[in-house]
Amino acid sequence: MTQPATHQPLARKYRPQTFDQLVGQETTAKALANAIQMGRTPQAVIFSGVRGIGKTTTARLYAKALNCESGPTSTPCGTCESCRAITEGHHEDVLEIDGASNTSVDDVRVLRDSIGYVPQRSKFKIYLIDEVHMLSQSAFNALLKTLEEPPAHVVFLFATTELQKIPQTILSRCQVFLLQKMTTRTIISRLEEILRQEGIQYEPGALRPVAREARGSMRDALTLLDQAIVIGNGKLTAALCESITAQAPRELVTALLRAMVARDARLVMSTIDRIEQTGTDLSTVIEDVAQLARHAFVLRDLGRDALEVSQLDLDPGELAELETLGKSAAPFDLNRIFRTLIRCRQDMDGSVLDRCILENNALEWCLDPGLPDIQQLRNMAPSAQPVVAATTNVQPSPVPTQTPAFPETWADLVAMWRKHRPLQAGKLEDAHPHVYSKEVISLTVQESSYGRCLLNKDEQARLKQSFSELFGFTGRIVIEKADAADEALRAPESLAQKNDRETRERHEAMRANALNHQMTRDVVEIFSGKVEDVRIKDID
Repeated sequence: MTQPATHQPLARKYRPQTFDQLVGQETTAKALANAIQMGRTPQAVIFSGVRGIGKTTTARLYAKALNCESGPTSTPCGTCESCRAITEGHHEDVLEIDGASNTSVDDVRVLRDSIGYVPQRSKFKIYLIDEVHMLSQSAFNALLKTLEEPPAHVVFLFATTELQKIPQTILSRCQVFLLQKMTTRTIISRLEEILRQEGIQYEPGALRPVAREARGSMRDALTLLDQAIVIGNGKLTAALCESITAQAPRELVTALLRAMVARDARLVMSTIDRIEQTGTDLSTVIEDVAQLARHAFVLRDLGRDALEVSQLDLDPGELAELETLGKSAAPFDLNRIFRTLIRCRQDMDGSVLDRCILENNALEWCLDPGLPDIQQLRNMAPSAQPVVAATTNVQPSPVPTQTPAFPETWADLVAMWRKHRPLQAGKLEDAHPHVYSKEVISLTVQESSYGRCLLNKDEQARLKQSFSELFGFTGRIVIEKADAADEALRAPESLAQKNDRETRERHEAMRANALNHQMTRDVVEIFSGKVEDVRIKDID
C-alpha cells in the first residue's frame, strides 16, 4: 500500500540553501562570503537575534561553505555528498548540539574530548551549538580554553536569542553577527515570491496581516502562511488572514488612537468593546496603538525625513492618515499618549483585568484636564498693570545668593551635597578622601565602583564648578584611579564603606542583644531548644 506523501512545511521547503538566498541578512551573508574568499574564515562565530530570522540556517550555510567538496567556497554546490548531508542534517563532521539540554560542564567536557579527533570526510569538524546562552557558567569556563586555541580543523558556531547572557570572555573570542529583524515589506516580498512558486492565489493586502503578525520572523510568517493556505483552501483573502492573526483589524487600532487624540471617552469605550469582540489579545493592541502614536508624534514634529518610511509597518494610506492625525493633535499629546500606553502595558502584565486596565488608562487620559498651556495662562492673567514706585530712581536690589560656609569635613560636604544633588550623592560616597582642605581635595576611586565616573575629566570640571557654586571652593580637585587591588584597604575609608561597616556593627550588636536577652534564654530553657537564626530588620 502506497503511503501518502508527507507535506513539507513552507519554512523547511524554502529554507535558504546559499548565501544569496538569505533574505534580510545580506550584510552577514556578504561578510561570511568575503571571509571565505579572503582565506580569513573565523573558527568561532556567534549568530544572535530574535527567533525565526535565520540564525541556525546561516550557521548551516557557513558549515556547508566550509565543508563542500569544492570548498571552502562562498558558493557551495549544494549537490555533493557533503552538502547534501549537511542539508539533511546527518553529516558526520557537522554536529548540532542543543544548548538547552546539554548545559552541564560534563557535557562540554565530552565535547572537548572529541575535538582532538580529525574530521572523517571533510576539511573541518564543526560544532553548532543552538541556544548557547543556556550553558552553565561552569560549562562556559570549560569551553573557554578550547576557544582560545582551537585545533586548525575545528570550527565553533553558536546561535543565541540572548546575547547578553553570554560571558564577555566567550564573546571576546568569537566573531559576533547580529541578525536583523525583517521588515514587513521584506517579509511580504518573500511571501509573494513563494506563493507564485506554489501557484496559490491571494488578494492584494492579504499578506500584510501575516507579515505584521510575524514581527520580524520569516519562519513565523511562513508557518502562519501554511495555516492560512489550509483554512482558505488554497486561496488567500485579506479577511481570512486577519482572522487567523492575534492582531485587531488595523482600522480599529487607528480608530482607538484617533479617539484618544480627540479625548472622546465614549468613543474610546465603544472602540475597545469592538476590539475585544474580535478576540484579539489586548496587550498586542496596546503595543500597536503605542507604536502608531510614536510614528504620528515624529511625523507631526519632524516630518517624514526623520523616519525611514520604507522600514515602517505602514502602507501609504496609513502613513497619510497618521500625518493628518498628527496635525490635529495638541503639542506633545501624541508623546503623552505613547507614555500612557506603555504604562498601561506594564500594568497589564500578569493581570486578568486586561480590559479594565486598558479602559482605565484610556479614560484617565481622556478625562484628565491636565495643565493649561502657556497661551491659556496668558489669557487667564489679570489685565491690571503692575504698580510703579513713585521714586523712579530707586532700583530693586537683587536678592543676594548665600553661599554656605565651606564644610569642615568631607562627610559634611557630602551631606550638604546630597541635599542639592540627591541623585548624585552615591558617587561621592564611593570616593576615598586623602586630602581635604580649602586649597585641595584629593580623592581616589576604585574603577569597579559606582563612583568611577569621577575619573572622567569633564565630570571633574562639573564637580569643581558645583563645589564653587555651593561652597565657595576655589582650590584644586585631584581624583585618581586606585590602581592596586589593595589600595582601597590602605586608603581612608569611603563614606559608603563607613555606612556599610556601621550597619554591620549595629546588626551584630542587635543580634547579640537578642541572643542574650532574658526572654530568649527563658524560651530556650523552657522548650529545651536552641536559636537557629537571628534575623535583623533594619528600619532606619
